[in-house]
Amino acid sequence: MKSSQDIISIIKNKPYFKKLKTLDRLDRLKLFLPLEMRKALLYITCKNNQLLFAFSHPSYANEFNHYNHTLIKQSLKTYADLFPQIDHEIQIRAFVPRNILAHFNDSNRPIDDSSYTEHAKGEFKNLAKTDSLKHRFESIRAIIIKTLQEQ
Repeated sequence: MKSSQDIISIIKNKPYFKKLKTLDRLDRLKLFLPLEMRKALLYITCKNNQLLFAFSHPSYANEFNHYNHTLIKQSLKTYADLFPQIDHEIQIRAFVPRNILAHFNDSNRPIDDSSYTEHAKGEFKNLAKTDSLKHRFESIRAIIIKTLQEQ
């Protein structure tokens, strides 16, 4: 009797499950990414001679496009036997899906107009030894007192 792993392997090797096998191979590319980036990766797909990595946050996509795409490209060249369906000259890019990107739109964020009051009162001893440093502390004291008077 065959094990479940053998059955799944046989099914994946059928020609009509070629897409499933390709997705399984693409899933192995995750292993070349740092752990935090792997957690943010939603899926990997291949379209129009492009290998596309979908991330859950724009900063991960930006970091990938600037630094990690070369690592993936080198890994595809080095381990060409593990990824026979993927051309090593393929263009590699990262993106954020539109439905997730809508949450990061700046127009949706409320503008924080809160201001903070000055807690310092300008009452400190100026223990600086040099004249230039003493003058700097006195200018800081003047700014604090001026800010207190404006409030």
